[in-house]
Amino acid sequence: MKRAAKYRMAQADEALLRLCRLCVSIKMHTQNMSLDEATKFCQDNCYYEEKPARQEAMRGTFDPGYLNYTLGKLQILKLRDDYKTQEGDDFSIQKFHNELLNHGMPPIRLLREIMLKDQTKWDQVL
Repeated sequence: MKRAAKYRMAQADEALLRLCRLCVSIKMHTQNMSLDEATKFCQDNCYYEEKPARQEAMRGTFDPGYLNYTLGKLQILKLRDDYKTQEGDDFSIQKFHNELLNHGMPPIRLLREIMLKDQTKWDQVL
């Protein structure tokens, strides 16, 4: 039990970091967030000390894939919600995962076309 709680805490910590990366990346490249502001954001929201917060902020200046983990996760969660609505009482998380993984690694937009019957939902990736 104690070990599982430790893993959940580590997972939550990593998810928090990825969310901070998503915010910092978007703000630095579209809203003129400075390196100092990005550092402070990581300190305030990831609870990092100054040095690792600065390293995360620096990474946001040059790594174009900085936000992709979280963006992909959000897109998959949206697909799961839409699929669950479509399937209703027949929804099964195992069926969803099998269907998702059955198609390899196409872009989420294409998975939406494959898995969702309602064409009006295909472009609603977020």
